[in-house]
Amino acid sequence: MPATPTAEELYKYIGMAFEHAKSDPDLFEKLSNTPGVFKVLTTEPDGCMIIDIPNLSAVPGAADEEADAILRMTGEYANRFWQGDLNLTMAVMKGNIGMEGKMAIVAKAVAAQTKLFPAYIELLKTDGRTDLLVK
Repeated sequence: MPATPTAEELYKYIGMAFEHAKSDPDLFEKLSNTPGVFKVLTTEPDGCMIIDIPNLSAVPGAADEEADAILRMTGEYANRFWQGDLNLTMAVMKGNIGMEGKMAIVAKAVAAQTKLFPAYIELLKTDGRTDLLVK
């Protein structure tokens, strides 16, 4: 089982994956045309990230900020999701991840975000954080 990232590491690597998308024309086009602002609330560690898909931004936020959808999960599940190692639908059905808000937007955004998984994994490898890799 991989280590669990800190909230700061989640902010860093997810944020850097979105920054990477800004320099990739295909990713930029795909994501900037996808609607949705998401609030991701994590436990173990406690954290809050605001992910603005069309503006390619993922930054620390506050629990009371507005968003189209809210996702609640542990840091382990967030790390697994960003590596493509988590079936979001199954995790929600099992109660491992909580979701509320505009589900049509969530579906479009999740499909678009999967394009960032390789960048997230590469960023972990580049930083020598292979302990966070799930595969």
